[in-house]
Amino acid sequence: MTVDDIVRIATYQDRKPTHEARVIAFAYHRLALDLARHLGRDANNWYCYAVWAVRAVSENLDLSEGSPFLAETGRRLNVPAALRRPFRSVMLALLGPSYQLGLALANRAIFLEMGSLAAGLWAGGPEYAVRVRESRETERPGGAAAAAGEGAPDPVVRRPAFLTRLLAPADERLLDTVVEMFTRARDETDPALRAEYVLGASVALVAYEQQRVQRALELVFYRPPRWVLRAPGHWLRGVVTGRPAHRLEVYLQPHESQPRHVRKVEEWWAGFYTRNLMGMRTPLGSFRLGRPLPPPRRAATEPLWAPFKDADVRELVERFVPDPERATDGVTDWLDFDDRMRFIATFFRLYLAVPELFDPPYVPPASDGLLADMDDGDVPAPYREWRHGQVTRRRTRLPVLRQLYRSPLRADPDADALAAFDLRPFTEERPIATRPPKAGYEA
Repeated sequence: MTVDDIVRIATYQDRKPTHEARVIAFAYHRLALDLARHLGRDANNWYCYAVWAVRAVSENLDLSEGSPFLAETGRRLNVPAALRRPFRSVMLALLGPSYQLGLALANRAIFLEMGSLAAGLWAGGPEYAVRVRESRETERPGGAAAAAGEGAPDPVVRRPAFLTRLLAPADERLLDTVVEMFTRARDETDPALRAEYVLGASVALVAYEQQRVQRALELVFYRPPRWVLRAPGHWLRGVVTGRPAHRLEVYLQPHESQPRHVRKVEEWWAGFYTRNLMGMRTPLGSFRLGRPLPPPRRAATEPLWAPFKDADVRELVERFVPDPERATDGVTDWLDFDDRMRFIATFFRLYLAVPELFDPPYVPPASDGLLADMDDGDVPAPYREWRHGQVTRRRTRLPVLRQLYRSPLRADPDADALAAFDLRPFTEERPIATRPPKAGYEA
C-alpha cells in the first residue's frame, strides 16, 4: 500500500462510519503484511493489533436496530428482553450523535497518521512527516524567513480553538523511536532480539497514538453526563439570551473545569463504561478491558516475562509497565492514560508471538467487498499537487509521510462543527530521523 492509498481511503466521504471502520481495519491488515515483508512474522507489529482494535470500533459505531454493541451491552447489564427497545432509546440519547462522530474522527485521524507512516517506510518518496502545526498566537513581525533575510514573512497560522481542544498534543520523539526500532528489527538476525525491537516500536507507536486521541476519547466518554447535567442549562441560557446554544462547547471543556458534582458523575460514568461496555474480539476470543487480561491459549507465561536483552526496549516498556505484579489487571478508567497504556503494552507483550493476529479481520465475501472499496475515490487534488511539489527535497532520512484531513460526517446536531473543519491549512512538515531513542518520554 502507498501513502496515496492511505489518503484516498481516509478522505473518501460516502461511507457510513461503521463501514468506513471496516475498510480501515482491512487496510491495517494489508499494512501489517507489508511490514512483515521486512520484519518477518515471528512477532506481531502494531498494525496487527490495530486490525482488531478497529474492528471493535466498527462494532461500537453500529447503533442500528440490530446493533451487536447495544445487544451485548444489554446482555452484560442484564436488561430484560421486553425492555431492550427502550434501553436502546436511552442509550442512543445518552451517547448522542457526538459518540459516533468523535469515535469515527479519532479512528480516521489515527489511520491517516499511522497508516501513512507504515506506507512510507522503506518505500521511497518524501522523507519527512506532516503534522498538525501548533497554534501560533504571536509571532515576531517578519517571521523566521524575514529574520534569515529570505524576503517574504512567514504567514501566521492559528489553529481554531475547536481543533486545539479536540486533537491532543503528543510526544513526537516517540515517532523517531518507532522508526529507529523498526529499522533495528529489519536489520537484526537474532529472532529474539528482532521481536524485542518490534515490540518496542509497537509500544512507542501506541503511546503516541493514545496521547493523540486523548481529547477525542474524553469527548466520547464525557458527553453523556454533560448532556444530562449541563446541556439543558446551556440550552435554556441560549433561549433567554437569544444566542445559539453550541453544545459542542460544553462537551469539549476540560474535565477539571467542570463543577464538582459533574466531575463526580463523569468519573463514575467513565469507570462504569470501562467495566461494562468495553471489550475487544481477537482471533483467539474476546476479552473485557475492565477485567484481568487473559494470556493467549497454548502459551507458557514464563517466557513471555523473560528479561529484555536490549536496554532501550526494557526502558521503554518499563516506562509504561512499572509494576509487573499488576501488569495484567483490568483498566478501571479508560481515560486514565497511564492505566490504559499499562494494559495495552502488556497486551502487546503477551500476544507478541500469536500468529493468528496476522489473520484478516473479515473473510469472503465481505473481504472481497472491502478490497473493492479500498480502491474507491481519488487522491484529493490539493494533496496530490502538494506532494508532487516535494519530491525534489534532499533525502537524508527514512521516508515517512503522514497527513490529517477533515471528517466526512455531515449529520450531528450537537457537533456539526466536527463535520466541517479541514486540517489541511494547519499542517506542516516534520523530519523524522533515525536516531537512537531517548529516555524521558512525556505522557
